[in-house]
Amino acid sequence: MIADGNHPLAGIRLRFDCEVMEVRPASKEEIMHGHVHGAGGHHH
Repeated sequence: MIADGNHPLAGIRLRFDCEVMEVRPASKEEIMHGHVHGAGGHHH
């Protein structure tokens, strides 16, 4: 038996069409850390 751990779409070129619905300013904490934080705040 051979187990393949790859996702079924691995290696297939995908195209996503999307629309940005809302943009918010970064919080001071996000700016300090250099990345977005989730709804619950900063969790590393």
